[in-house]
Amino acid sequence: MSPATRRALFLAAGLAVLATLGWSVRDFEALMASGEVVLLDLAPAIHLDAPAGTIILGLDEQRVGRFRRLGSTGAPGEGETAFRVRRAASGDGVTVEPHSFLFQEGQADLYAKAKYGLFRVDASGRHLLVGLADADARKIEPH
Repeated sequence: MSPATRRALFLAAGLAVLATLGWSVRDFEALMASGEVVLLDLAPAIHLDAPAGTIILGLDEQRVGRFRRLGSTGAPGEGETAFRVRRAASGDGVTVEPHSFLFQEGQADLYAKAKYGLFRVDASGRHLLVGLADADARKIEPH
């Protein structure tokens, strides 16, 4: 393979990676802008003998989600939303990803009062953790 061909292949592969990353970022930006707000307890206890998939959450007046049923039993109704989950690594129940929220050094005391994860969720149940909220369901903002 000639050096020119090799360079062209590296360039094409690099462009493909950048295009994929750009599409992913655009997709998450759209979810952040238009997804519905759902709050989940930071340590929810959903012990289901179910495969990965979608669960249906009932939403209260503060938009706090509580497990209502499996998504395979039908589409979300009024006051409900779909939420994708994965099977826990331990095999005991399901887990919500991501498992962590990163914040700037020196802000630990501010986030220590967090009770909820603040998610943006689309109609299919795909979600993105966008912040943390206190016991009154108010988003915690850094100073």
